[in-house]
This record gives sequence, structure tokens and C-alpha cells, in this order.
Amino acid sequence: MEEETRYFYQPDLTGTIISWCWTFLLFLIGLIIWLEITHFQWITAVFFAAFAILTFLEIKRRTVLITPTKLVFSRLLQRDYLMIPLADIRQPRFTKHTVTMTVNGEVLNFTFSEKAIKRLKLALSNQAEGADREH
Repeated sequence: MEEETRYFYQPDLTGTIISWCWTFLLFLIGLIIWLEITHFQWITAVFFAAFAILTFLEIKRRTVLITPTKLVFSRLLQRDYLMIPLADIRQPRFTKHTVTMTVNGEVLNFTFSEKAIKRLKLALSNQAEGADREH
């Protein structure tokens, strides 16, 4: 039976900063409209609601499904937008909360929880052991 686990992640630092800046911009627009009109308007409520919904989605929809054979990344508006077979991962480097890996010549960086990092290390070591047994 294949064990599948799902964890939350954030993309590389540059992508994370850009994404969260655009999200925070919705909050600032709502705040500016509220302060310019001097009382709360429906348009302000719309911007604040959009900010809250987008923040929730950015946290909850960015997940990675770790299976014994592949990593399946989901993001805000696309499910399963990136599937990486564990056999294609080269040069994985782990820190306390980040993983840097090379896949098909492209360097990918992701931020995970410590628990997800440990599970990913285990999955990669199991994949390497399986590949060694085949040869």
C-alpha cells in the first residue's frame, strides 16, 4: 500500500514575496479607500473580504502530496500543477525549513515545515534504495 502525505509549502523566496505583496496590496487599497471616504463603504468591505479569502487560499491551497514515487505540488488556482518523479530529483539539499533540488536541469526551492522535510528526506532515501536494488 502506498503511503501518501500532504504538507503545506511556500515557493521560492522571490515568488513568495511577490505573491504576498500583491495580496497585501488588496488590504492597503481597502484601507486607503476607507480612510479617504472617512467612513466604511461597501467597496472597502469587498477589498477586505478579497484580502481575507486570498490569504486563506494562499495558505491552504499550496500543498505538496508526497507519495513513494513522486511529489505533486498544488498552488492557488491550479491543482496538480507540478508533478516531480522522485527518480528525477538530483542534488537535494535540505536546511531546517527549505529544500533545494535540481529537476531536469532546473533548480527549485521550496519552504516546508520540519515534519515535511523529514518525510521528504525519507521518501528520497527510500527511492534511492529502491533504485540501488534494481541495479
